[in-house]
Amino acid sequence: MISYIIGQIRAINEDNFVIENNSMGYIIFSSLTTLTNIEINNEYKIYTSMQVREDDISLFGFISKDELEMFLHLTSVSTIGPKTALGILSSLSVNEIKNAILNNDINKLTVAKGIGKKSASRIILELVDKVKKMNFVPIEKTEDVSVVNEDFDVAKEALLNLGYQKNDIDRVLLELKDNELSLEELVKESLKRLI
Repeated sequence: MISYIIGQIRAINEDNFVIENNSMGYIIFSSLTTLTNIEINNEYKIYTSMQVREDDISLFGFISKDELEMFLHLTSVSTIGPKTALGILSSLSVNEIKNAILNNDINKLTVAKGIGKKSASRIILELVDKVKKMNFVPIEKTEDVSVVNEDFDVAKEALLNLGYQKNDIDRVLLELKDNELSLEELVKESLKRLI
């Protein structure tokens, strides 16, 4: 099993990208979220899952551990395959999926391509206990940290450029909003909490 790959992005396609590591190029299928947060020729750490079938071996990878964890949870649901899980992760953020599951919000999950009410109900039923054990921020309580001060704006932009999820960044910056930290300290402390 490959836990992660560190390398440079060589191509970005509609549903996958190519990452080069030790003179080898790996095709990695991914979500729209990850695909829009990577750039060609930049180096990234991609968290991966290898899916093996009788006629195919595919790598699925994400820029954050949270997204990989949710992908693994979704693919553990009996009716959800890897491509369907990617569709869900392309339509909703990890935090939105968590909130939908915990709030029994079937309609929220059906915005994803290929997910009807029956599949959404099964996702909620099979994952609610697992999601309760995960860290998440209730969406209705999420504040816009961009208005706190200019340093938070800069820190948020820097963390987004590093490939972290917006919801995860907002959560961490909210935790730090009452601390009197310099911009450098703010970014360093945020990175510690996001890793």
